[in-house]
Amino acid sequence: MRRTRLLPGTLAAIATLAACSAGPDAAPDAAPSPLPPVTDPIPYVDPIIGAGGFGFAAGSAFPGAAAPNGLVKVGPDTKGPVFGELSFIHYAGYWAGDDTVLRFTHLHLHGTGLTDYGVLGVMPVGAFDPTRPRSRDYPSRFRKETEHATPGRYRVTLDETGAGVDVDLVATPHGAHHRYTFADAAAPRTIVVDLAAHLHEGTIPDAELELEGTTGTLHGRLRSIGQMTGGFGGYDVFFAARAKTPWQSAQVFSDAAPPAAGNRASGTGVGCALVFAPGADPVELAVGVSIVSAEGAARHLAEELDGNEHDALAAATEAAWRARLSTVLVEGGNARERRILYSSLYKAFLMPSVTSDSDGAWTYAGQVGRTDGWRFVSDLSLWDTYRTLHPLYSLLAPDLARDSVRSLHQMAVASGRFPKWPLATGDSGSMLGASAEIVIADAYLKGVTDFDAPATYALLRAAALGETEPPGGRGARDQVVSYNALGYVPVESGSSVSMTTEYAQNDFALGEFARALGETDDAELLHARSRNWKNLFDPDAGFLRGRFADGGWNGAARDFDPQLFSEDYVEANAWQSLWMITDDVDGLAELLGGEAALVAKLEAFFVGAAEDLLRAPIDNLGASSAPRPYYWHGNEPDIHAASLFAMAGRPDLAADWTRWIMDELYSDGPAGLPGNDDGGTMSAWWVFAAIGLYPIVGSDRYVLVAPRFPKATLAVTGGTFTILAEGISAERRYVREVRLNGMPWTTSELVHAQLAPGGVLEYIMSTTP
Repeated sequence: MRRTRLLPGTLAAIATLAACSAGPDAAPDAAPSPLPPVTDPIPYVDPIIGAGGFGFAAGSAFPGAAAPNGLVKVGPDTKGPVFGELSFIHYAGYWAGDDTVLRFTHLHLHGTGLTDYGVLGVMPVGAFDPTRPRSRDYPSRFRKETEHATPGRYRVTLDETGAGVDVDLVATPHGAHHRYTFADAAAPRTIVVDLAAHLHEGTIPDAELELEGTTGTLHGRLRSIGQMTGGFGGYDVFFAARAKTPWQSAQVFSDAAPPAAGNRASGTGVGCALVFAPGADPVELAVGVSIVSAEGAARHLAEELDGNEHDALAAATEAAWRARLSTVLVEGGNARERRILYSSLYKAFLMPSVTSDSDGAWTYAGQVGRTDGWRFVSDLSLWDTYRTLHPLYSLLAPDLARDSVRSLHQMAVASGRFPKWPLATGDSGSMLGASAEIVIADAYLKGVTDFDAPATYALLRAAALGETEPPGGRGARDQVVSYNALGYVPVESGSSVSMTTEYAQNDFALGEFARALGETDDAELLHARSRNWKNLFDPDAGFLRGRFADGGWNGAARDFDPQLFSEDYVEANAWQSLWMITDDVDGLAELLGGEAALVAKLEAFFVGAAEDLLRAPIDNLGASSAPRPYYWHGNEPDIHAASLFAMAGRPDLAADWTRWIMDELYSDGPAGLPGNDDGGTMSAWWVFAAIGLYPIVGSDRYVLVAPRFPKATLAVTGGTFTILAEGISAERRYVREVRLNGMPWTTSELVHAQLAPGGVLEYIMSTTP
């Protein structure tokens, strides 16, 4: 087998990195010993993995309690002694380096790069001081050794609240169960409910609260406008709560009225203090939540929480997680690898969130509807998740793939256009490209067909191909007119390269969808248009560059710096954008001078990344505060680049660099993600890498890459699909031969129809390429 010459320092860089550590903050394992096959993934999950890191290497993972894809994600909002509440490390409300809890709130995002949610605050305190009514007035330090996060449950001991409080939170799909045990039997017990709580840059312009002391219940509503949801005016949160033991007394308050006895409050700054009798332990509060209606919140309280004991609720949510996580069961590997795998799979099911009520009611863009046999989901970070998360759903969770596709279609019907980044009840409008097209095509091509595909396609086609603008506008295809006319998005429109490459990827996916529906003319047109990215290749520079409407380049090639993050690229530079197209490796090779030239340039890209990591380790706060100049796994445009080696005939280099990414950019500690998880995108990448398959987005194809475990069993539509790689290790990482169902397999790809019925994929491993 031919071997491209490694650039100077390549092997040394890899060896040095491997010797230095197994990751940025990995917990070392004891001497290797065989582990039994995984039968229960739960013990390997650590929700705090990825809840640390800094700057561009902050994972923003949510560490609290959640059900799989649950609306409610109840957990701590925190601050620390050095960085306080610094926004860019608190997008999920929490940072692993913090030591103080501000409050516990019921809605959170996971792994995002902007802030929203962090609403409906609750804080257990000792004696209530009417001059300090808000939850933020009672911060409490905690010790890390008291903090325990598991799927569906979060526990911690607050040291400065009275004489100490053991906090135990459990989530259900639409609710939370709080249990607070006060250490001092004689100390006062107060629960502050804060409807004004919000994360950074959020506001609560209106709220209302009503107490019913005789029944120990409270209910209300708040209007939340966050950093992201401000783009569409915010959303309502309804809640209904019940204390297991009625409170002794209560005070309500707002900005307009100081704390006083009563049962109603409204306006801004709304909240209440519920005082329980000393010795009434534990104090328990059940909270049902809806973003649709007050009736929905009351229904969720009754259906999911009332009459259920705290530990039984925890067990039920854990069982739901066990079912999701057991779709991948592995043998072999060490404890660290298993922790990363199952924590990654766990994080892949935190978002999107099921925002429809239990009866199917949903609201979006001011419209209401009701599902029938499916669930409406929102909180879709589409520009990120189309690359790995949604393909993972198509493979392992087709019900969620269906829910995502049907929800996107309903969003388009309700608002007149497909969203870019739907959150809660509207579109935040964040990021670029028509990513919904890729999500829908990917699901349909992989057998998720139980939705109105022709109607969905008609809406997508109108935005992408229609000569006149649809009544609801073109949405994410807002630059398609100039794109069609010029063959690229010009510099004058902004983000020339990134918009063009996204549209090209969108065209490919939409063309595949059209082909599957029998729309052959559209398919041909879209597939031809998907090559528009080539119009931005500057042969003098060797990269994709921004181009003006008159055809001129944005600057002279001699002055061009491919490491520069400029106006022509979004969250990427020219090095990272060169590899954006996943479906036309042959076309890229032709532009670069052939397959060998492509491999050499791609290898230089990764070698530069390895050397950069040596100079500036990922756990260095200064280094992580700047983007990476070469391969940047902490962001999305080049996340698939290692798989391109296999597509270009070099599976050995795909094995080398995939393993380097897995070992050096991920760990089983708080800084265990290479950047924002972006709704599970980074985590889903690790899962795909671990099982030896990588999706070509917007298609039904997977690239074969050496797996991580000697055996992985996947629960697929038709049964089980087993992936074998006997004897695989860091040294024995090269694929010598592949067999599918016992027969030799000589191509670098599989299609979904070969996996879905079940079967066996066997990698024969070797120590040499």
